Amino acid sequence: MRKEEIRGLIIYSILIVAALVVGFAVIKPAMEDFGPNKMSSFGFIIVVLIIAYLFNAIMLEVLHVLGAVFGGYKVTSFNVFGLCIHKTIDKWKLGLADFNGISGETKVAPNKEKLNANLQTWFPIFGYAIELAGCIVLASSVTKGGDTAWLRPAALLFILISSMIAFYNLVPFKLDSMTDGYKIRLFTKPVNIEAYNKMLMIQEDQRLGKTVENIPVFEVITEYTAEINTLAMYLYLEQEKYDEATKIVDQLLEHKNVLNINDYNRLIAQRIYLAILLSPIEEAKKLYDEICPIEIRRFIANDVSMPSMRAYILIAGMVEGSESEVQFALSKVEKAKKRALASQIKAEEKLLEKALNYVYENHPNWVKEKDAE
Repeated sequence: MRKEEIRGLIIYSILIVAALVVGFAVIKPAMEDFGPNKMSSFGFIIVVLIIAYLFNAIMLEVLHVLGAVFGGYKVTSFNVFGLCIHKTIDKWKLGLADFNGISGETKVAPNKEKLNANLQTWFPIFGYAIELAGCIVLASSVTKGGDTAWLRPAALLFILISSMIAFYNLVPFKLDSMTDGYKIRLFTKPVNIEAYNKMLMIQEDQRLGKTVENIPVFEVITEYTAEINTLAMYLYLEQEKYDEATKIVDQLLEHKNVLNINDYNRLIAQRIYLAILLSPIEEAKKLYDEICPIEIRRFIANDVSMPSMRAYILIAGMVEGSESEVQFALSKVEKAKKRALASQIKAEEKLLEKALNYVYENHPNWVKEKDAE
């Protein structure tokens, strides 16, 4: 089990225990003394919990938006529970999208030269403090037996939900999603703020269809410099500078601790792809055995992403010699393309074609997908 998963289990366990303690020690007595008369206690609690969770989830992203705007950024995507409004080149669109966060994700782009990245992470803290103070005042202001007595347990339930979300969001550790607390920790290093803003500038240029000709390669590897270096790797791949791309992949693989597990596995796929194309097949097979334990092999075979798809096509064709597995991988390519960044589609199509040509040149009797149809 990964460190992120262990930490996540610990955090969830703490939250569950805290919710049970608060529920029985605080909310239950409040419901007995202040709960509504015309509604069951269970029904009241469920309704308020749902409202509190929805309110706090939405407000968390709204505060990210406000922090971004005040920090000098413009918002390009606002996602809550997968419902996403995002900006294309000339208009806004509404649709469903994946997100990396507790309940949503806000994406931003630079709006001016001097930017304050910290406000995006501090605004949710300010918002939680205001909500907490307001709920405490509300809970303490109602009187027993009055028409508004139910506001006390409702306010306590809001405090419980907002505190649980705030606690998870502010832990300064790397979990499955990048929390604000972890970002605050990262932003204490100037190199991370520099890389973060540079990454956003590059992504915005790519989103607008602008050609990005030069991307810096950082020697110091952190979560954000790793993303910049990955973008540089793609630029080298597109330019067919495979030696430079290989150097970046090897550099990133030496810093597994700062990479998301999926990103690490896809970098392994990139490395195998380059090895099979550029090295004698026996050397490539040796590297495959060295850096691809069974769990990573399964990941590459099942992962619906372009790096994994083209790597698996080469593995199936050149290492395992399986025509059926090549066809299986090809059947998932269109789905993988939809998940790729728009700025990387052309490069990925070119890299995929190179992998397919290499396989079919070495297996001239195999049926190409277009011929099989």
